[in-house]
Amino acid sequence: MHRLEVFLKPSLPDARGLGLVKDIADLGITTVSDARVVDIYWLDADLTPEQGDLIGGYLLSDPVTQNYRSFALAAGDGWSAPGTQEGTGGQPYIIEVAHNPGVTDPVESTVMKAIKDLGVTAVKGVKTARRYLIHGQLDEAELDTICSRLLVNPIIQH
Repeated sequence: MHRLEVFLKPSLPDARGLGLVKDIADLGITTVSDARVVDIYWLDADLTPEQGDLIGGYLLSDPVTQNYRSFALAAGDGWSAPGTQEGTGGQPYIIEVAHNPGVTDPVESTVMKAIKDLGVTAVKGVKTARRYLIHGQLDEAELDTICSRLLVNPIIQH
């Protein structure tokens, strides 16, 4: 299993994150100061570092505006369940959202085709998720509101 994370360079404003901050403020929650969004790709494959760099650096990210991280996971690490991690000591709240099993995500099939077009045949499947890094002071009820009203459609996501 391989995990790729694609995110904007820290020096650049994150339009999706700024939009989320505005949407959160529209809910009456005014304690959020910033948000960043990370696109996550889980690849069912044993990739070489070169293949991970090819997919992450050439296919999934724009080297001018984005960075990526590539992680090879040991057997048993696998898919970690999306959810919420509480921010502490100035750290952001981390919320990961993914599609429910059985729900078709068109991005997955597009990425899979593009990987094969690159000549990488080791990938057996792709799953996507999105990580939100939310900076601010929030209580559990506010986090639940943000998740249920803005980030997660429980019919297709968790």
